[in-house]
Amino acid sequence: MRKKSLFRYYFATVGLCIFSCCTTQLPKEAKEVDQEVITYPDVKEVTIPQSLAPLNFIIENKSDESIVEITNEEGGSIIQKATSDNEIIFDKKEWKKFLEGTKNGKLQCTPYLKSGGHWEKLKPFNINVLGEPIDSFVTYRLIEPSFMSTGQIGLYEFNMTTGEEKVIMRRCQNFTTEKMHEQSCVNCHSAQKKNPKNKMFYYRGKDGGLFLTYNGKISKIETKVPGMFKGTTYPAWHPTLPYIVFSENDVHQDFPTMMKGKVEFFDREVDLVLYDIEKNETYVINETKPLETNPTWSPDGEYVYFALTDSVMRKDRYPEYEYPKLKYNIARIKFDPETKSFSKPEIVLDMSKDGRSATFPRISFDNKFLLVVISNFGASPHSHKEADLYAMNLETKELIKCDEANSDEAESYHDFSSQANWFVFYSRREDGNYGRAFISYIDSTGKCTKPFQLPHKDPQTDRKRLKLYNMIEFANAGVVYNESDFYDVLWNQEIVQAGSDPRNRQDTDANTGATKKSGEHGDMDGNTGASVKKEGGNKYDGGNATHGE
Repeated sequence: MRKKSLFRYYFATVGLCIFSCCTTQLPKEAKEVDQEVITYPDVKEVTIPQSLAPLNFIIENKSDESIVEITNEEGGSIIQKATSDNEIIFDKKEWKKFLEGTKNGKLQCTPYLKSGGHWEKLKPFNINVLGEPIDSFVTYRLIEPSFMSTGQIGLYEFNMTTGEEKVIMRRCQNFTTEKMHEQSCVNCHSAQKKNPKNKMFYYRGKDGGLFLTYNGKISKIETKVPGMFKGTTYPAWHPTLPYIVFSENDVHQDFPTMMKGKVEFFDREVDLVLYDIEKNETYVINETKPLETNPTWSPDGEYVYFALTDSVMRKDRYPEYEYPKLKYNIARIKFDPETKSFSKPEIVLDMSKDGRSATFPRISFDNKFLLVVISNFGASPHSHKEADLYAMNLETKELIKCDEANSDEAESYHDFSSQANWFVFYSRREDGNYGRAFISYIDSTGKCTKPFQLPHKDPQTDRKRLKLYNMIEFANAGVVYNESDFYDVLWNQEIVQAGSDPRNRQDTDANTGATKKSGEHGDMDGNTGASVKKEGGNKYDGGNATHGE
């Protein structure tokens, strides 16, 4: 027994020595210097939720060794040594326990850098922590900024609590033949806020359609019905009821020669439609001349907000002369769930009177703020350097510029969390070319926090990734299906045709069943529903750009 006890004591002592030797210690002697650390991503003075995955980063300052100490106001601390690539990678369990023990307040981060055998203590910085809950997932499309439908385009899901990324579905892989699929696009996704397992996205192209996961089943649906000049495009799912409002967009793109932007997206025609999931019916809400796009529901499901313009583009002139005329305002229509009908549009934010354009309306969790993008013109200003986020207080009508979240480059494609006023958005602030995903919080006064970048496990992910984030959206539940499940639907499931709501116009072609719509929507091809160009029209019209950036 005595030998066994000595044996156990020996190994316990050796193990303790090994553990002590491997534990990172702060330098005993470090000279304090008036120098700031440079990090990527920029984590200095950002505000994060308490449930966030480790906020890993790179120290950009030149040094031989680096150590960071993080402390909270409750006396907890983490001491983390940098890797050989100067990356600060936190242990997930240690980070989670540390944040759980941090109440609303500040984390103080103190960097120590060693050069030439001497340690220096740099100026500390703070990371602010909020106890406000945030949705667990962010969904986005990754696409090369090539303005075409080529390349590997896919939908991805990011877990905010673990830092892991999952493929939902990509454009081109055929697991049977290992060949590229016909030109197509994966885009226009949305989740139901109060029932987030209900999701949808579009796989456009051969064998594609609207992929709908609803009540535990995947369906592939064609929502276009007679009376529509295009298929459904930008979605907005009712928070609780089985309805999705879409805009049907005749989207074009142009590559300007006189303006600074690389590409412009614009609509020739747009209408709003309502799709009833359980009845599998599509209702064309209105067929008026104003262009109506980018719909969203209020959190209570009472209103649909959208961007609207009465501006008209002449078709006999170059688009570059015409699309700067498109000045959008934000309107809303009230929804009656008993009759599935809507009120007349009410303008809630008029920017056209100031010669500017507002688009991408999104309503905060508490129904207090309308968050929009304001730019010089257009409904798709994601390449406009002047495009910035603004918040309008829906009670006081005060319009507040989100200075803390904006940059000198374009901001756009934002969405609110379903649990608190966190919002995710797209920004080109890093290099002007690649839009990245950032997250900020808006308080009761309309002030936003300094945003943080998605906390990838590898802090260099966005630098290595030659793709941009597109149509970024929150969800509070992950996709329960694998990519192979969606491919099985793509290859093996027949598409289900939606029916037409009885209220839709039924002025149809006797031979094809397509709705004749001359005059208001221009001449349409009876077989395809596409606009037919008359002689003398604009031969420089861009093609449909729903697959582009």
